[in-house]
Amino acid sequence: MLELVSFLVSKPYTRVFVKVADGPEFVRSYLRNFDARIEYAFSIPRLGNLQVIGVESELGNVSAVITDSLEGFPEYLARTKVLYRTNDIAATLQKSGDAGMKVLQGKTPVPIGYQGRFEMPGGYVVELFEISAEGRQYLNPDPAELGFA
Repeated sequence: MLELVSFLVSKPYTRVFVKVADGPEFVRSYLRNFDARIEYAFSIPRLGNLQVIGVESELGNVSAVITDSLEGFPEYLARTKVLYRTNDIAATLQKSGDAGMKVLQGKTPVPIGYQGRFEMPGGYVVELFEISAEGRQYLNPDPAELGFA
């Protein structure tokens, strides 16, 4: 039987929540001080223009949710601490459920592709994401075009 780790194709991304006013400077600071690059960036206009910026560094990856409010979101969103990329989110969620973890969010479309979440014992929430063919347009954006240079 394959272990859950065999479904994960990235290093972990630390989930951080950043206020809109602080978003640009947070991203600029991470890029500058951690020798990082923006891996992905997308907005979700229906959620008050919430932005998600994935920043990659040899020193650690960060996925920043830039928004002023999580009101109206499922409570587990704020408890999400880490993300992993997978190439098959449905199979990864199935495996996490088979391993005794609670699936909190099934395969859900987002601009970059899909996301889902499961909860480990003790309440630790793990987010998964899968990049779709259409979602590839959000990869490797120019920081200057996003206002982060």
